[in-house]
Amino acid sequence: MRFPSRLLGAPLIYTAFMWAGFYVLVALITIGVAIFGTLRISGWEVATQIPRWLALFIGVSLIREFLPLYIAHGQTRREFGAQAAVTVVLYAPAFSALITLGYLLESLLYGLLGRPQTLTSVHLFSSPTQVPLIFTEYLVQGLTWMVAGVLMAAAFYRWQAAGMLSLPFGIALVVLGESAIGGNLRLPFFTSALDFDLAPSVPMALGVGLGCLLVGLALTWPIIRDVPLRNRVS
Repeated sequence: MRFPSRLLGAPLIYTAFMWAGFYVLVALITIGVAIFGTLRISGWEVATQIPRWLALFIGVSLIREFLPLYIAHGQTRREFGAQAAVTVVLYAPAFSALITLGYLLESLLYGLLGRPQTLTSVHLFSSPTQVPLIFTEYLVQGLTWMVAGVLMAAAFYRWQAAGMLSLPFGIALVVLGESAIGGNLRLPFFTSALDFDLAPSVPMALGVGLGCLLVGLALTWPIIRDVPLRNRVS
């Protein structure tokens, strides 16, 4: 099977359609709040807590859906591993660009509504129009969440229930990435948010993003290098 027609192309097309529907939904809610309530903050900023989970599950799908498909069609695990790594590296900028576009479109919408597009959380950027900083923040987020999904999915695919042992490593990757951009992670059964108390900055974010990517891929490769294919349970 040829790269990148499915391994990269399918997630990008799926994400583009998901983004379009998601943006329309957020915009409609924003307009509703402006008409019937008081609109004081950026709705898109609040909504962007959700897309990071999409990046995670796209990473999961690379292993859960595409690894068996590609191996069954004659590709080696080494070839698949290299192409999956390239997919993560190329998907993250597209993921970030769509979120950045959402902020810019929201700026136009808030201008028409005559409302301030106020940010309420810590970011690398202080204004919704600081495109390079917005892009950098969500690039790091896309990389860390996606590679965490790849790592955890590989562990579960190979070892099934024992894949639970990979969860602390996957969670550590996303918490580290979030901490580098000023965010945090809230999980069920945890009374407080998880973070590493880092000082957010562009160099810090890019360094952490690259480090998480390399560590995540390095941990994933030994898991999939000789992984047996599993029959699907219908």
